[in-house]
Formats: sequence, C-alpha cells, structure tokens
Amino acid sequence: MNAGFIRRGVSTFFDFVIVIALIYLSYLGVGRTIIQNQIPYFDELYGAFLEINDAYGEDVERVRLEYDASIELAGGNKDLEAQALANYTTSLTILDQQNLIDIEPYNRPITKFFLNSIYYFAIGFLIVMGIYTVAVKGKTFGRRIMKLELTGKLNPTSIFVHDILLKYFIIVLTLVISIYGGLMVFLLALLVDMALMTFTRNKRTFRDTLLNMDISVQGRGY
Repeated sequence: MNAGFIRRGVSTFFDFVIVIALIYLSYLGVGRTIIQNQIPYFDELYGAFLEINDAYGEDVERVRLEYDASIELAGGNKDLEAQALANYTTSLTILDQQNLIDIEPYNRPITKFFLNSIYYFAIGFLIVMGIYTVAVKGKTFGRRIMKLELTGKLNPTSIFVHDILLKYFIIVLTLVISIYGGLMVFLLALLVDMALMTFTRNKRTFRDTLLNMDISVQGRGY
C-alpha cells in the first residue's frame, strides 16, 4: 500500500531536520569563519554596523517618547496634536535618511556575508541530503521511523533524481534567487503533492510517476 501525504510529510520533516542540524553545526564550526575570512575586517565592519543600528533604534525610541509626551501635554487640543504628529513624522524621516547614509558603506560587505551564508546552507543541504539519501539507498531515518520504503527500479541515479533533484532542487534554487519566490514554489509543490496523494487511487506524485517509483508502507521487518 502506498503511503499517504501525512506519513510521507512527517518522514521528510525528520530527514530535513537531521540534515539542517548537521549543516548548522558545520556552519558554526567552520562555515561561518570561512565566509567571514572572505570579507576583509569583517568583525570590525559588523561591529560598527550593529552599533549604528543600535544608535538608530535608541533615537527612534527617544522620538517616540517625545511624541507621546507631546500628545499628553496637548490635553486633547487637536491643533497641538497635529503639530506633535508633524514633528514626529519629520524627526523619523530625518533619522531614516541619516541611518541610510550611515550604513551605506557597510551594506555591500554585510550583504555579501548573508548571501554567502544562504548559499552555504542551500548548497550544503543539497550535497549532504544527496549523499545521505543515496548512501542509504533511499532508506532514510525518516522513512525508517515512519516504516516507509522506496520501491521501483532503484539505483544511485534514480534515487538522486527522485529524492533530491525533483523533490528539493527547484525549491532550493528558487529560494536562493528569491525567498518569496521560493516560498511560493514550495507551497505550490506542497499543494500539488497533497492533492495527488489524497485524491488519486495510487497516491503517486509526479516524480513517482515519472520514475515509476512508489513509497509504500512496510511492516515491522523493514
């Protein structure tokens, strides 16, 4: 019997958490340092960037408190309240413009750091998940826990195409290009898989049908 959407979804969640945890640990251990070393004086730049944003936050809070005090002193006078709002808006605009000027020299190196970190997780996920899935011949931890088995014409290539290329690659690639676009692709893929596994008799996704594979529920001996 082929597995349904919930069972396969839980299986995928277990495997996803395991791989992301491994990549995160490697990022803390070596990845972050490697990425930082590609940016000259990163620690100094990032420290200054944080100080500027902290100061900006304090200034915004100060302006807000001044506005609250002005509203209280206005005692319900509409003209005074309107003047207080105008002063508040003007002060915020000035702070925003000044903050943009202050952080401009730091935008490029800081953006490079965060983009490279995203690439590290995205590429690392595909590599680790690919090696892991192929090495265990599709019998991942998540599938073992949920008592699922990948069946069909199994070989390293077909397993990689089914479990990595058609399942994750397009979503990860889109996420790297655009977070919102990636989320849209993920939700669309999720809805299509859910519909196919819920409303079709054989409970097959497009990748299952394309490669003539099934993910079936097994007994205790699996």
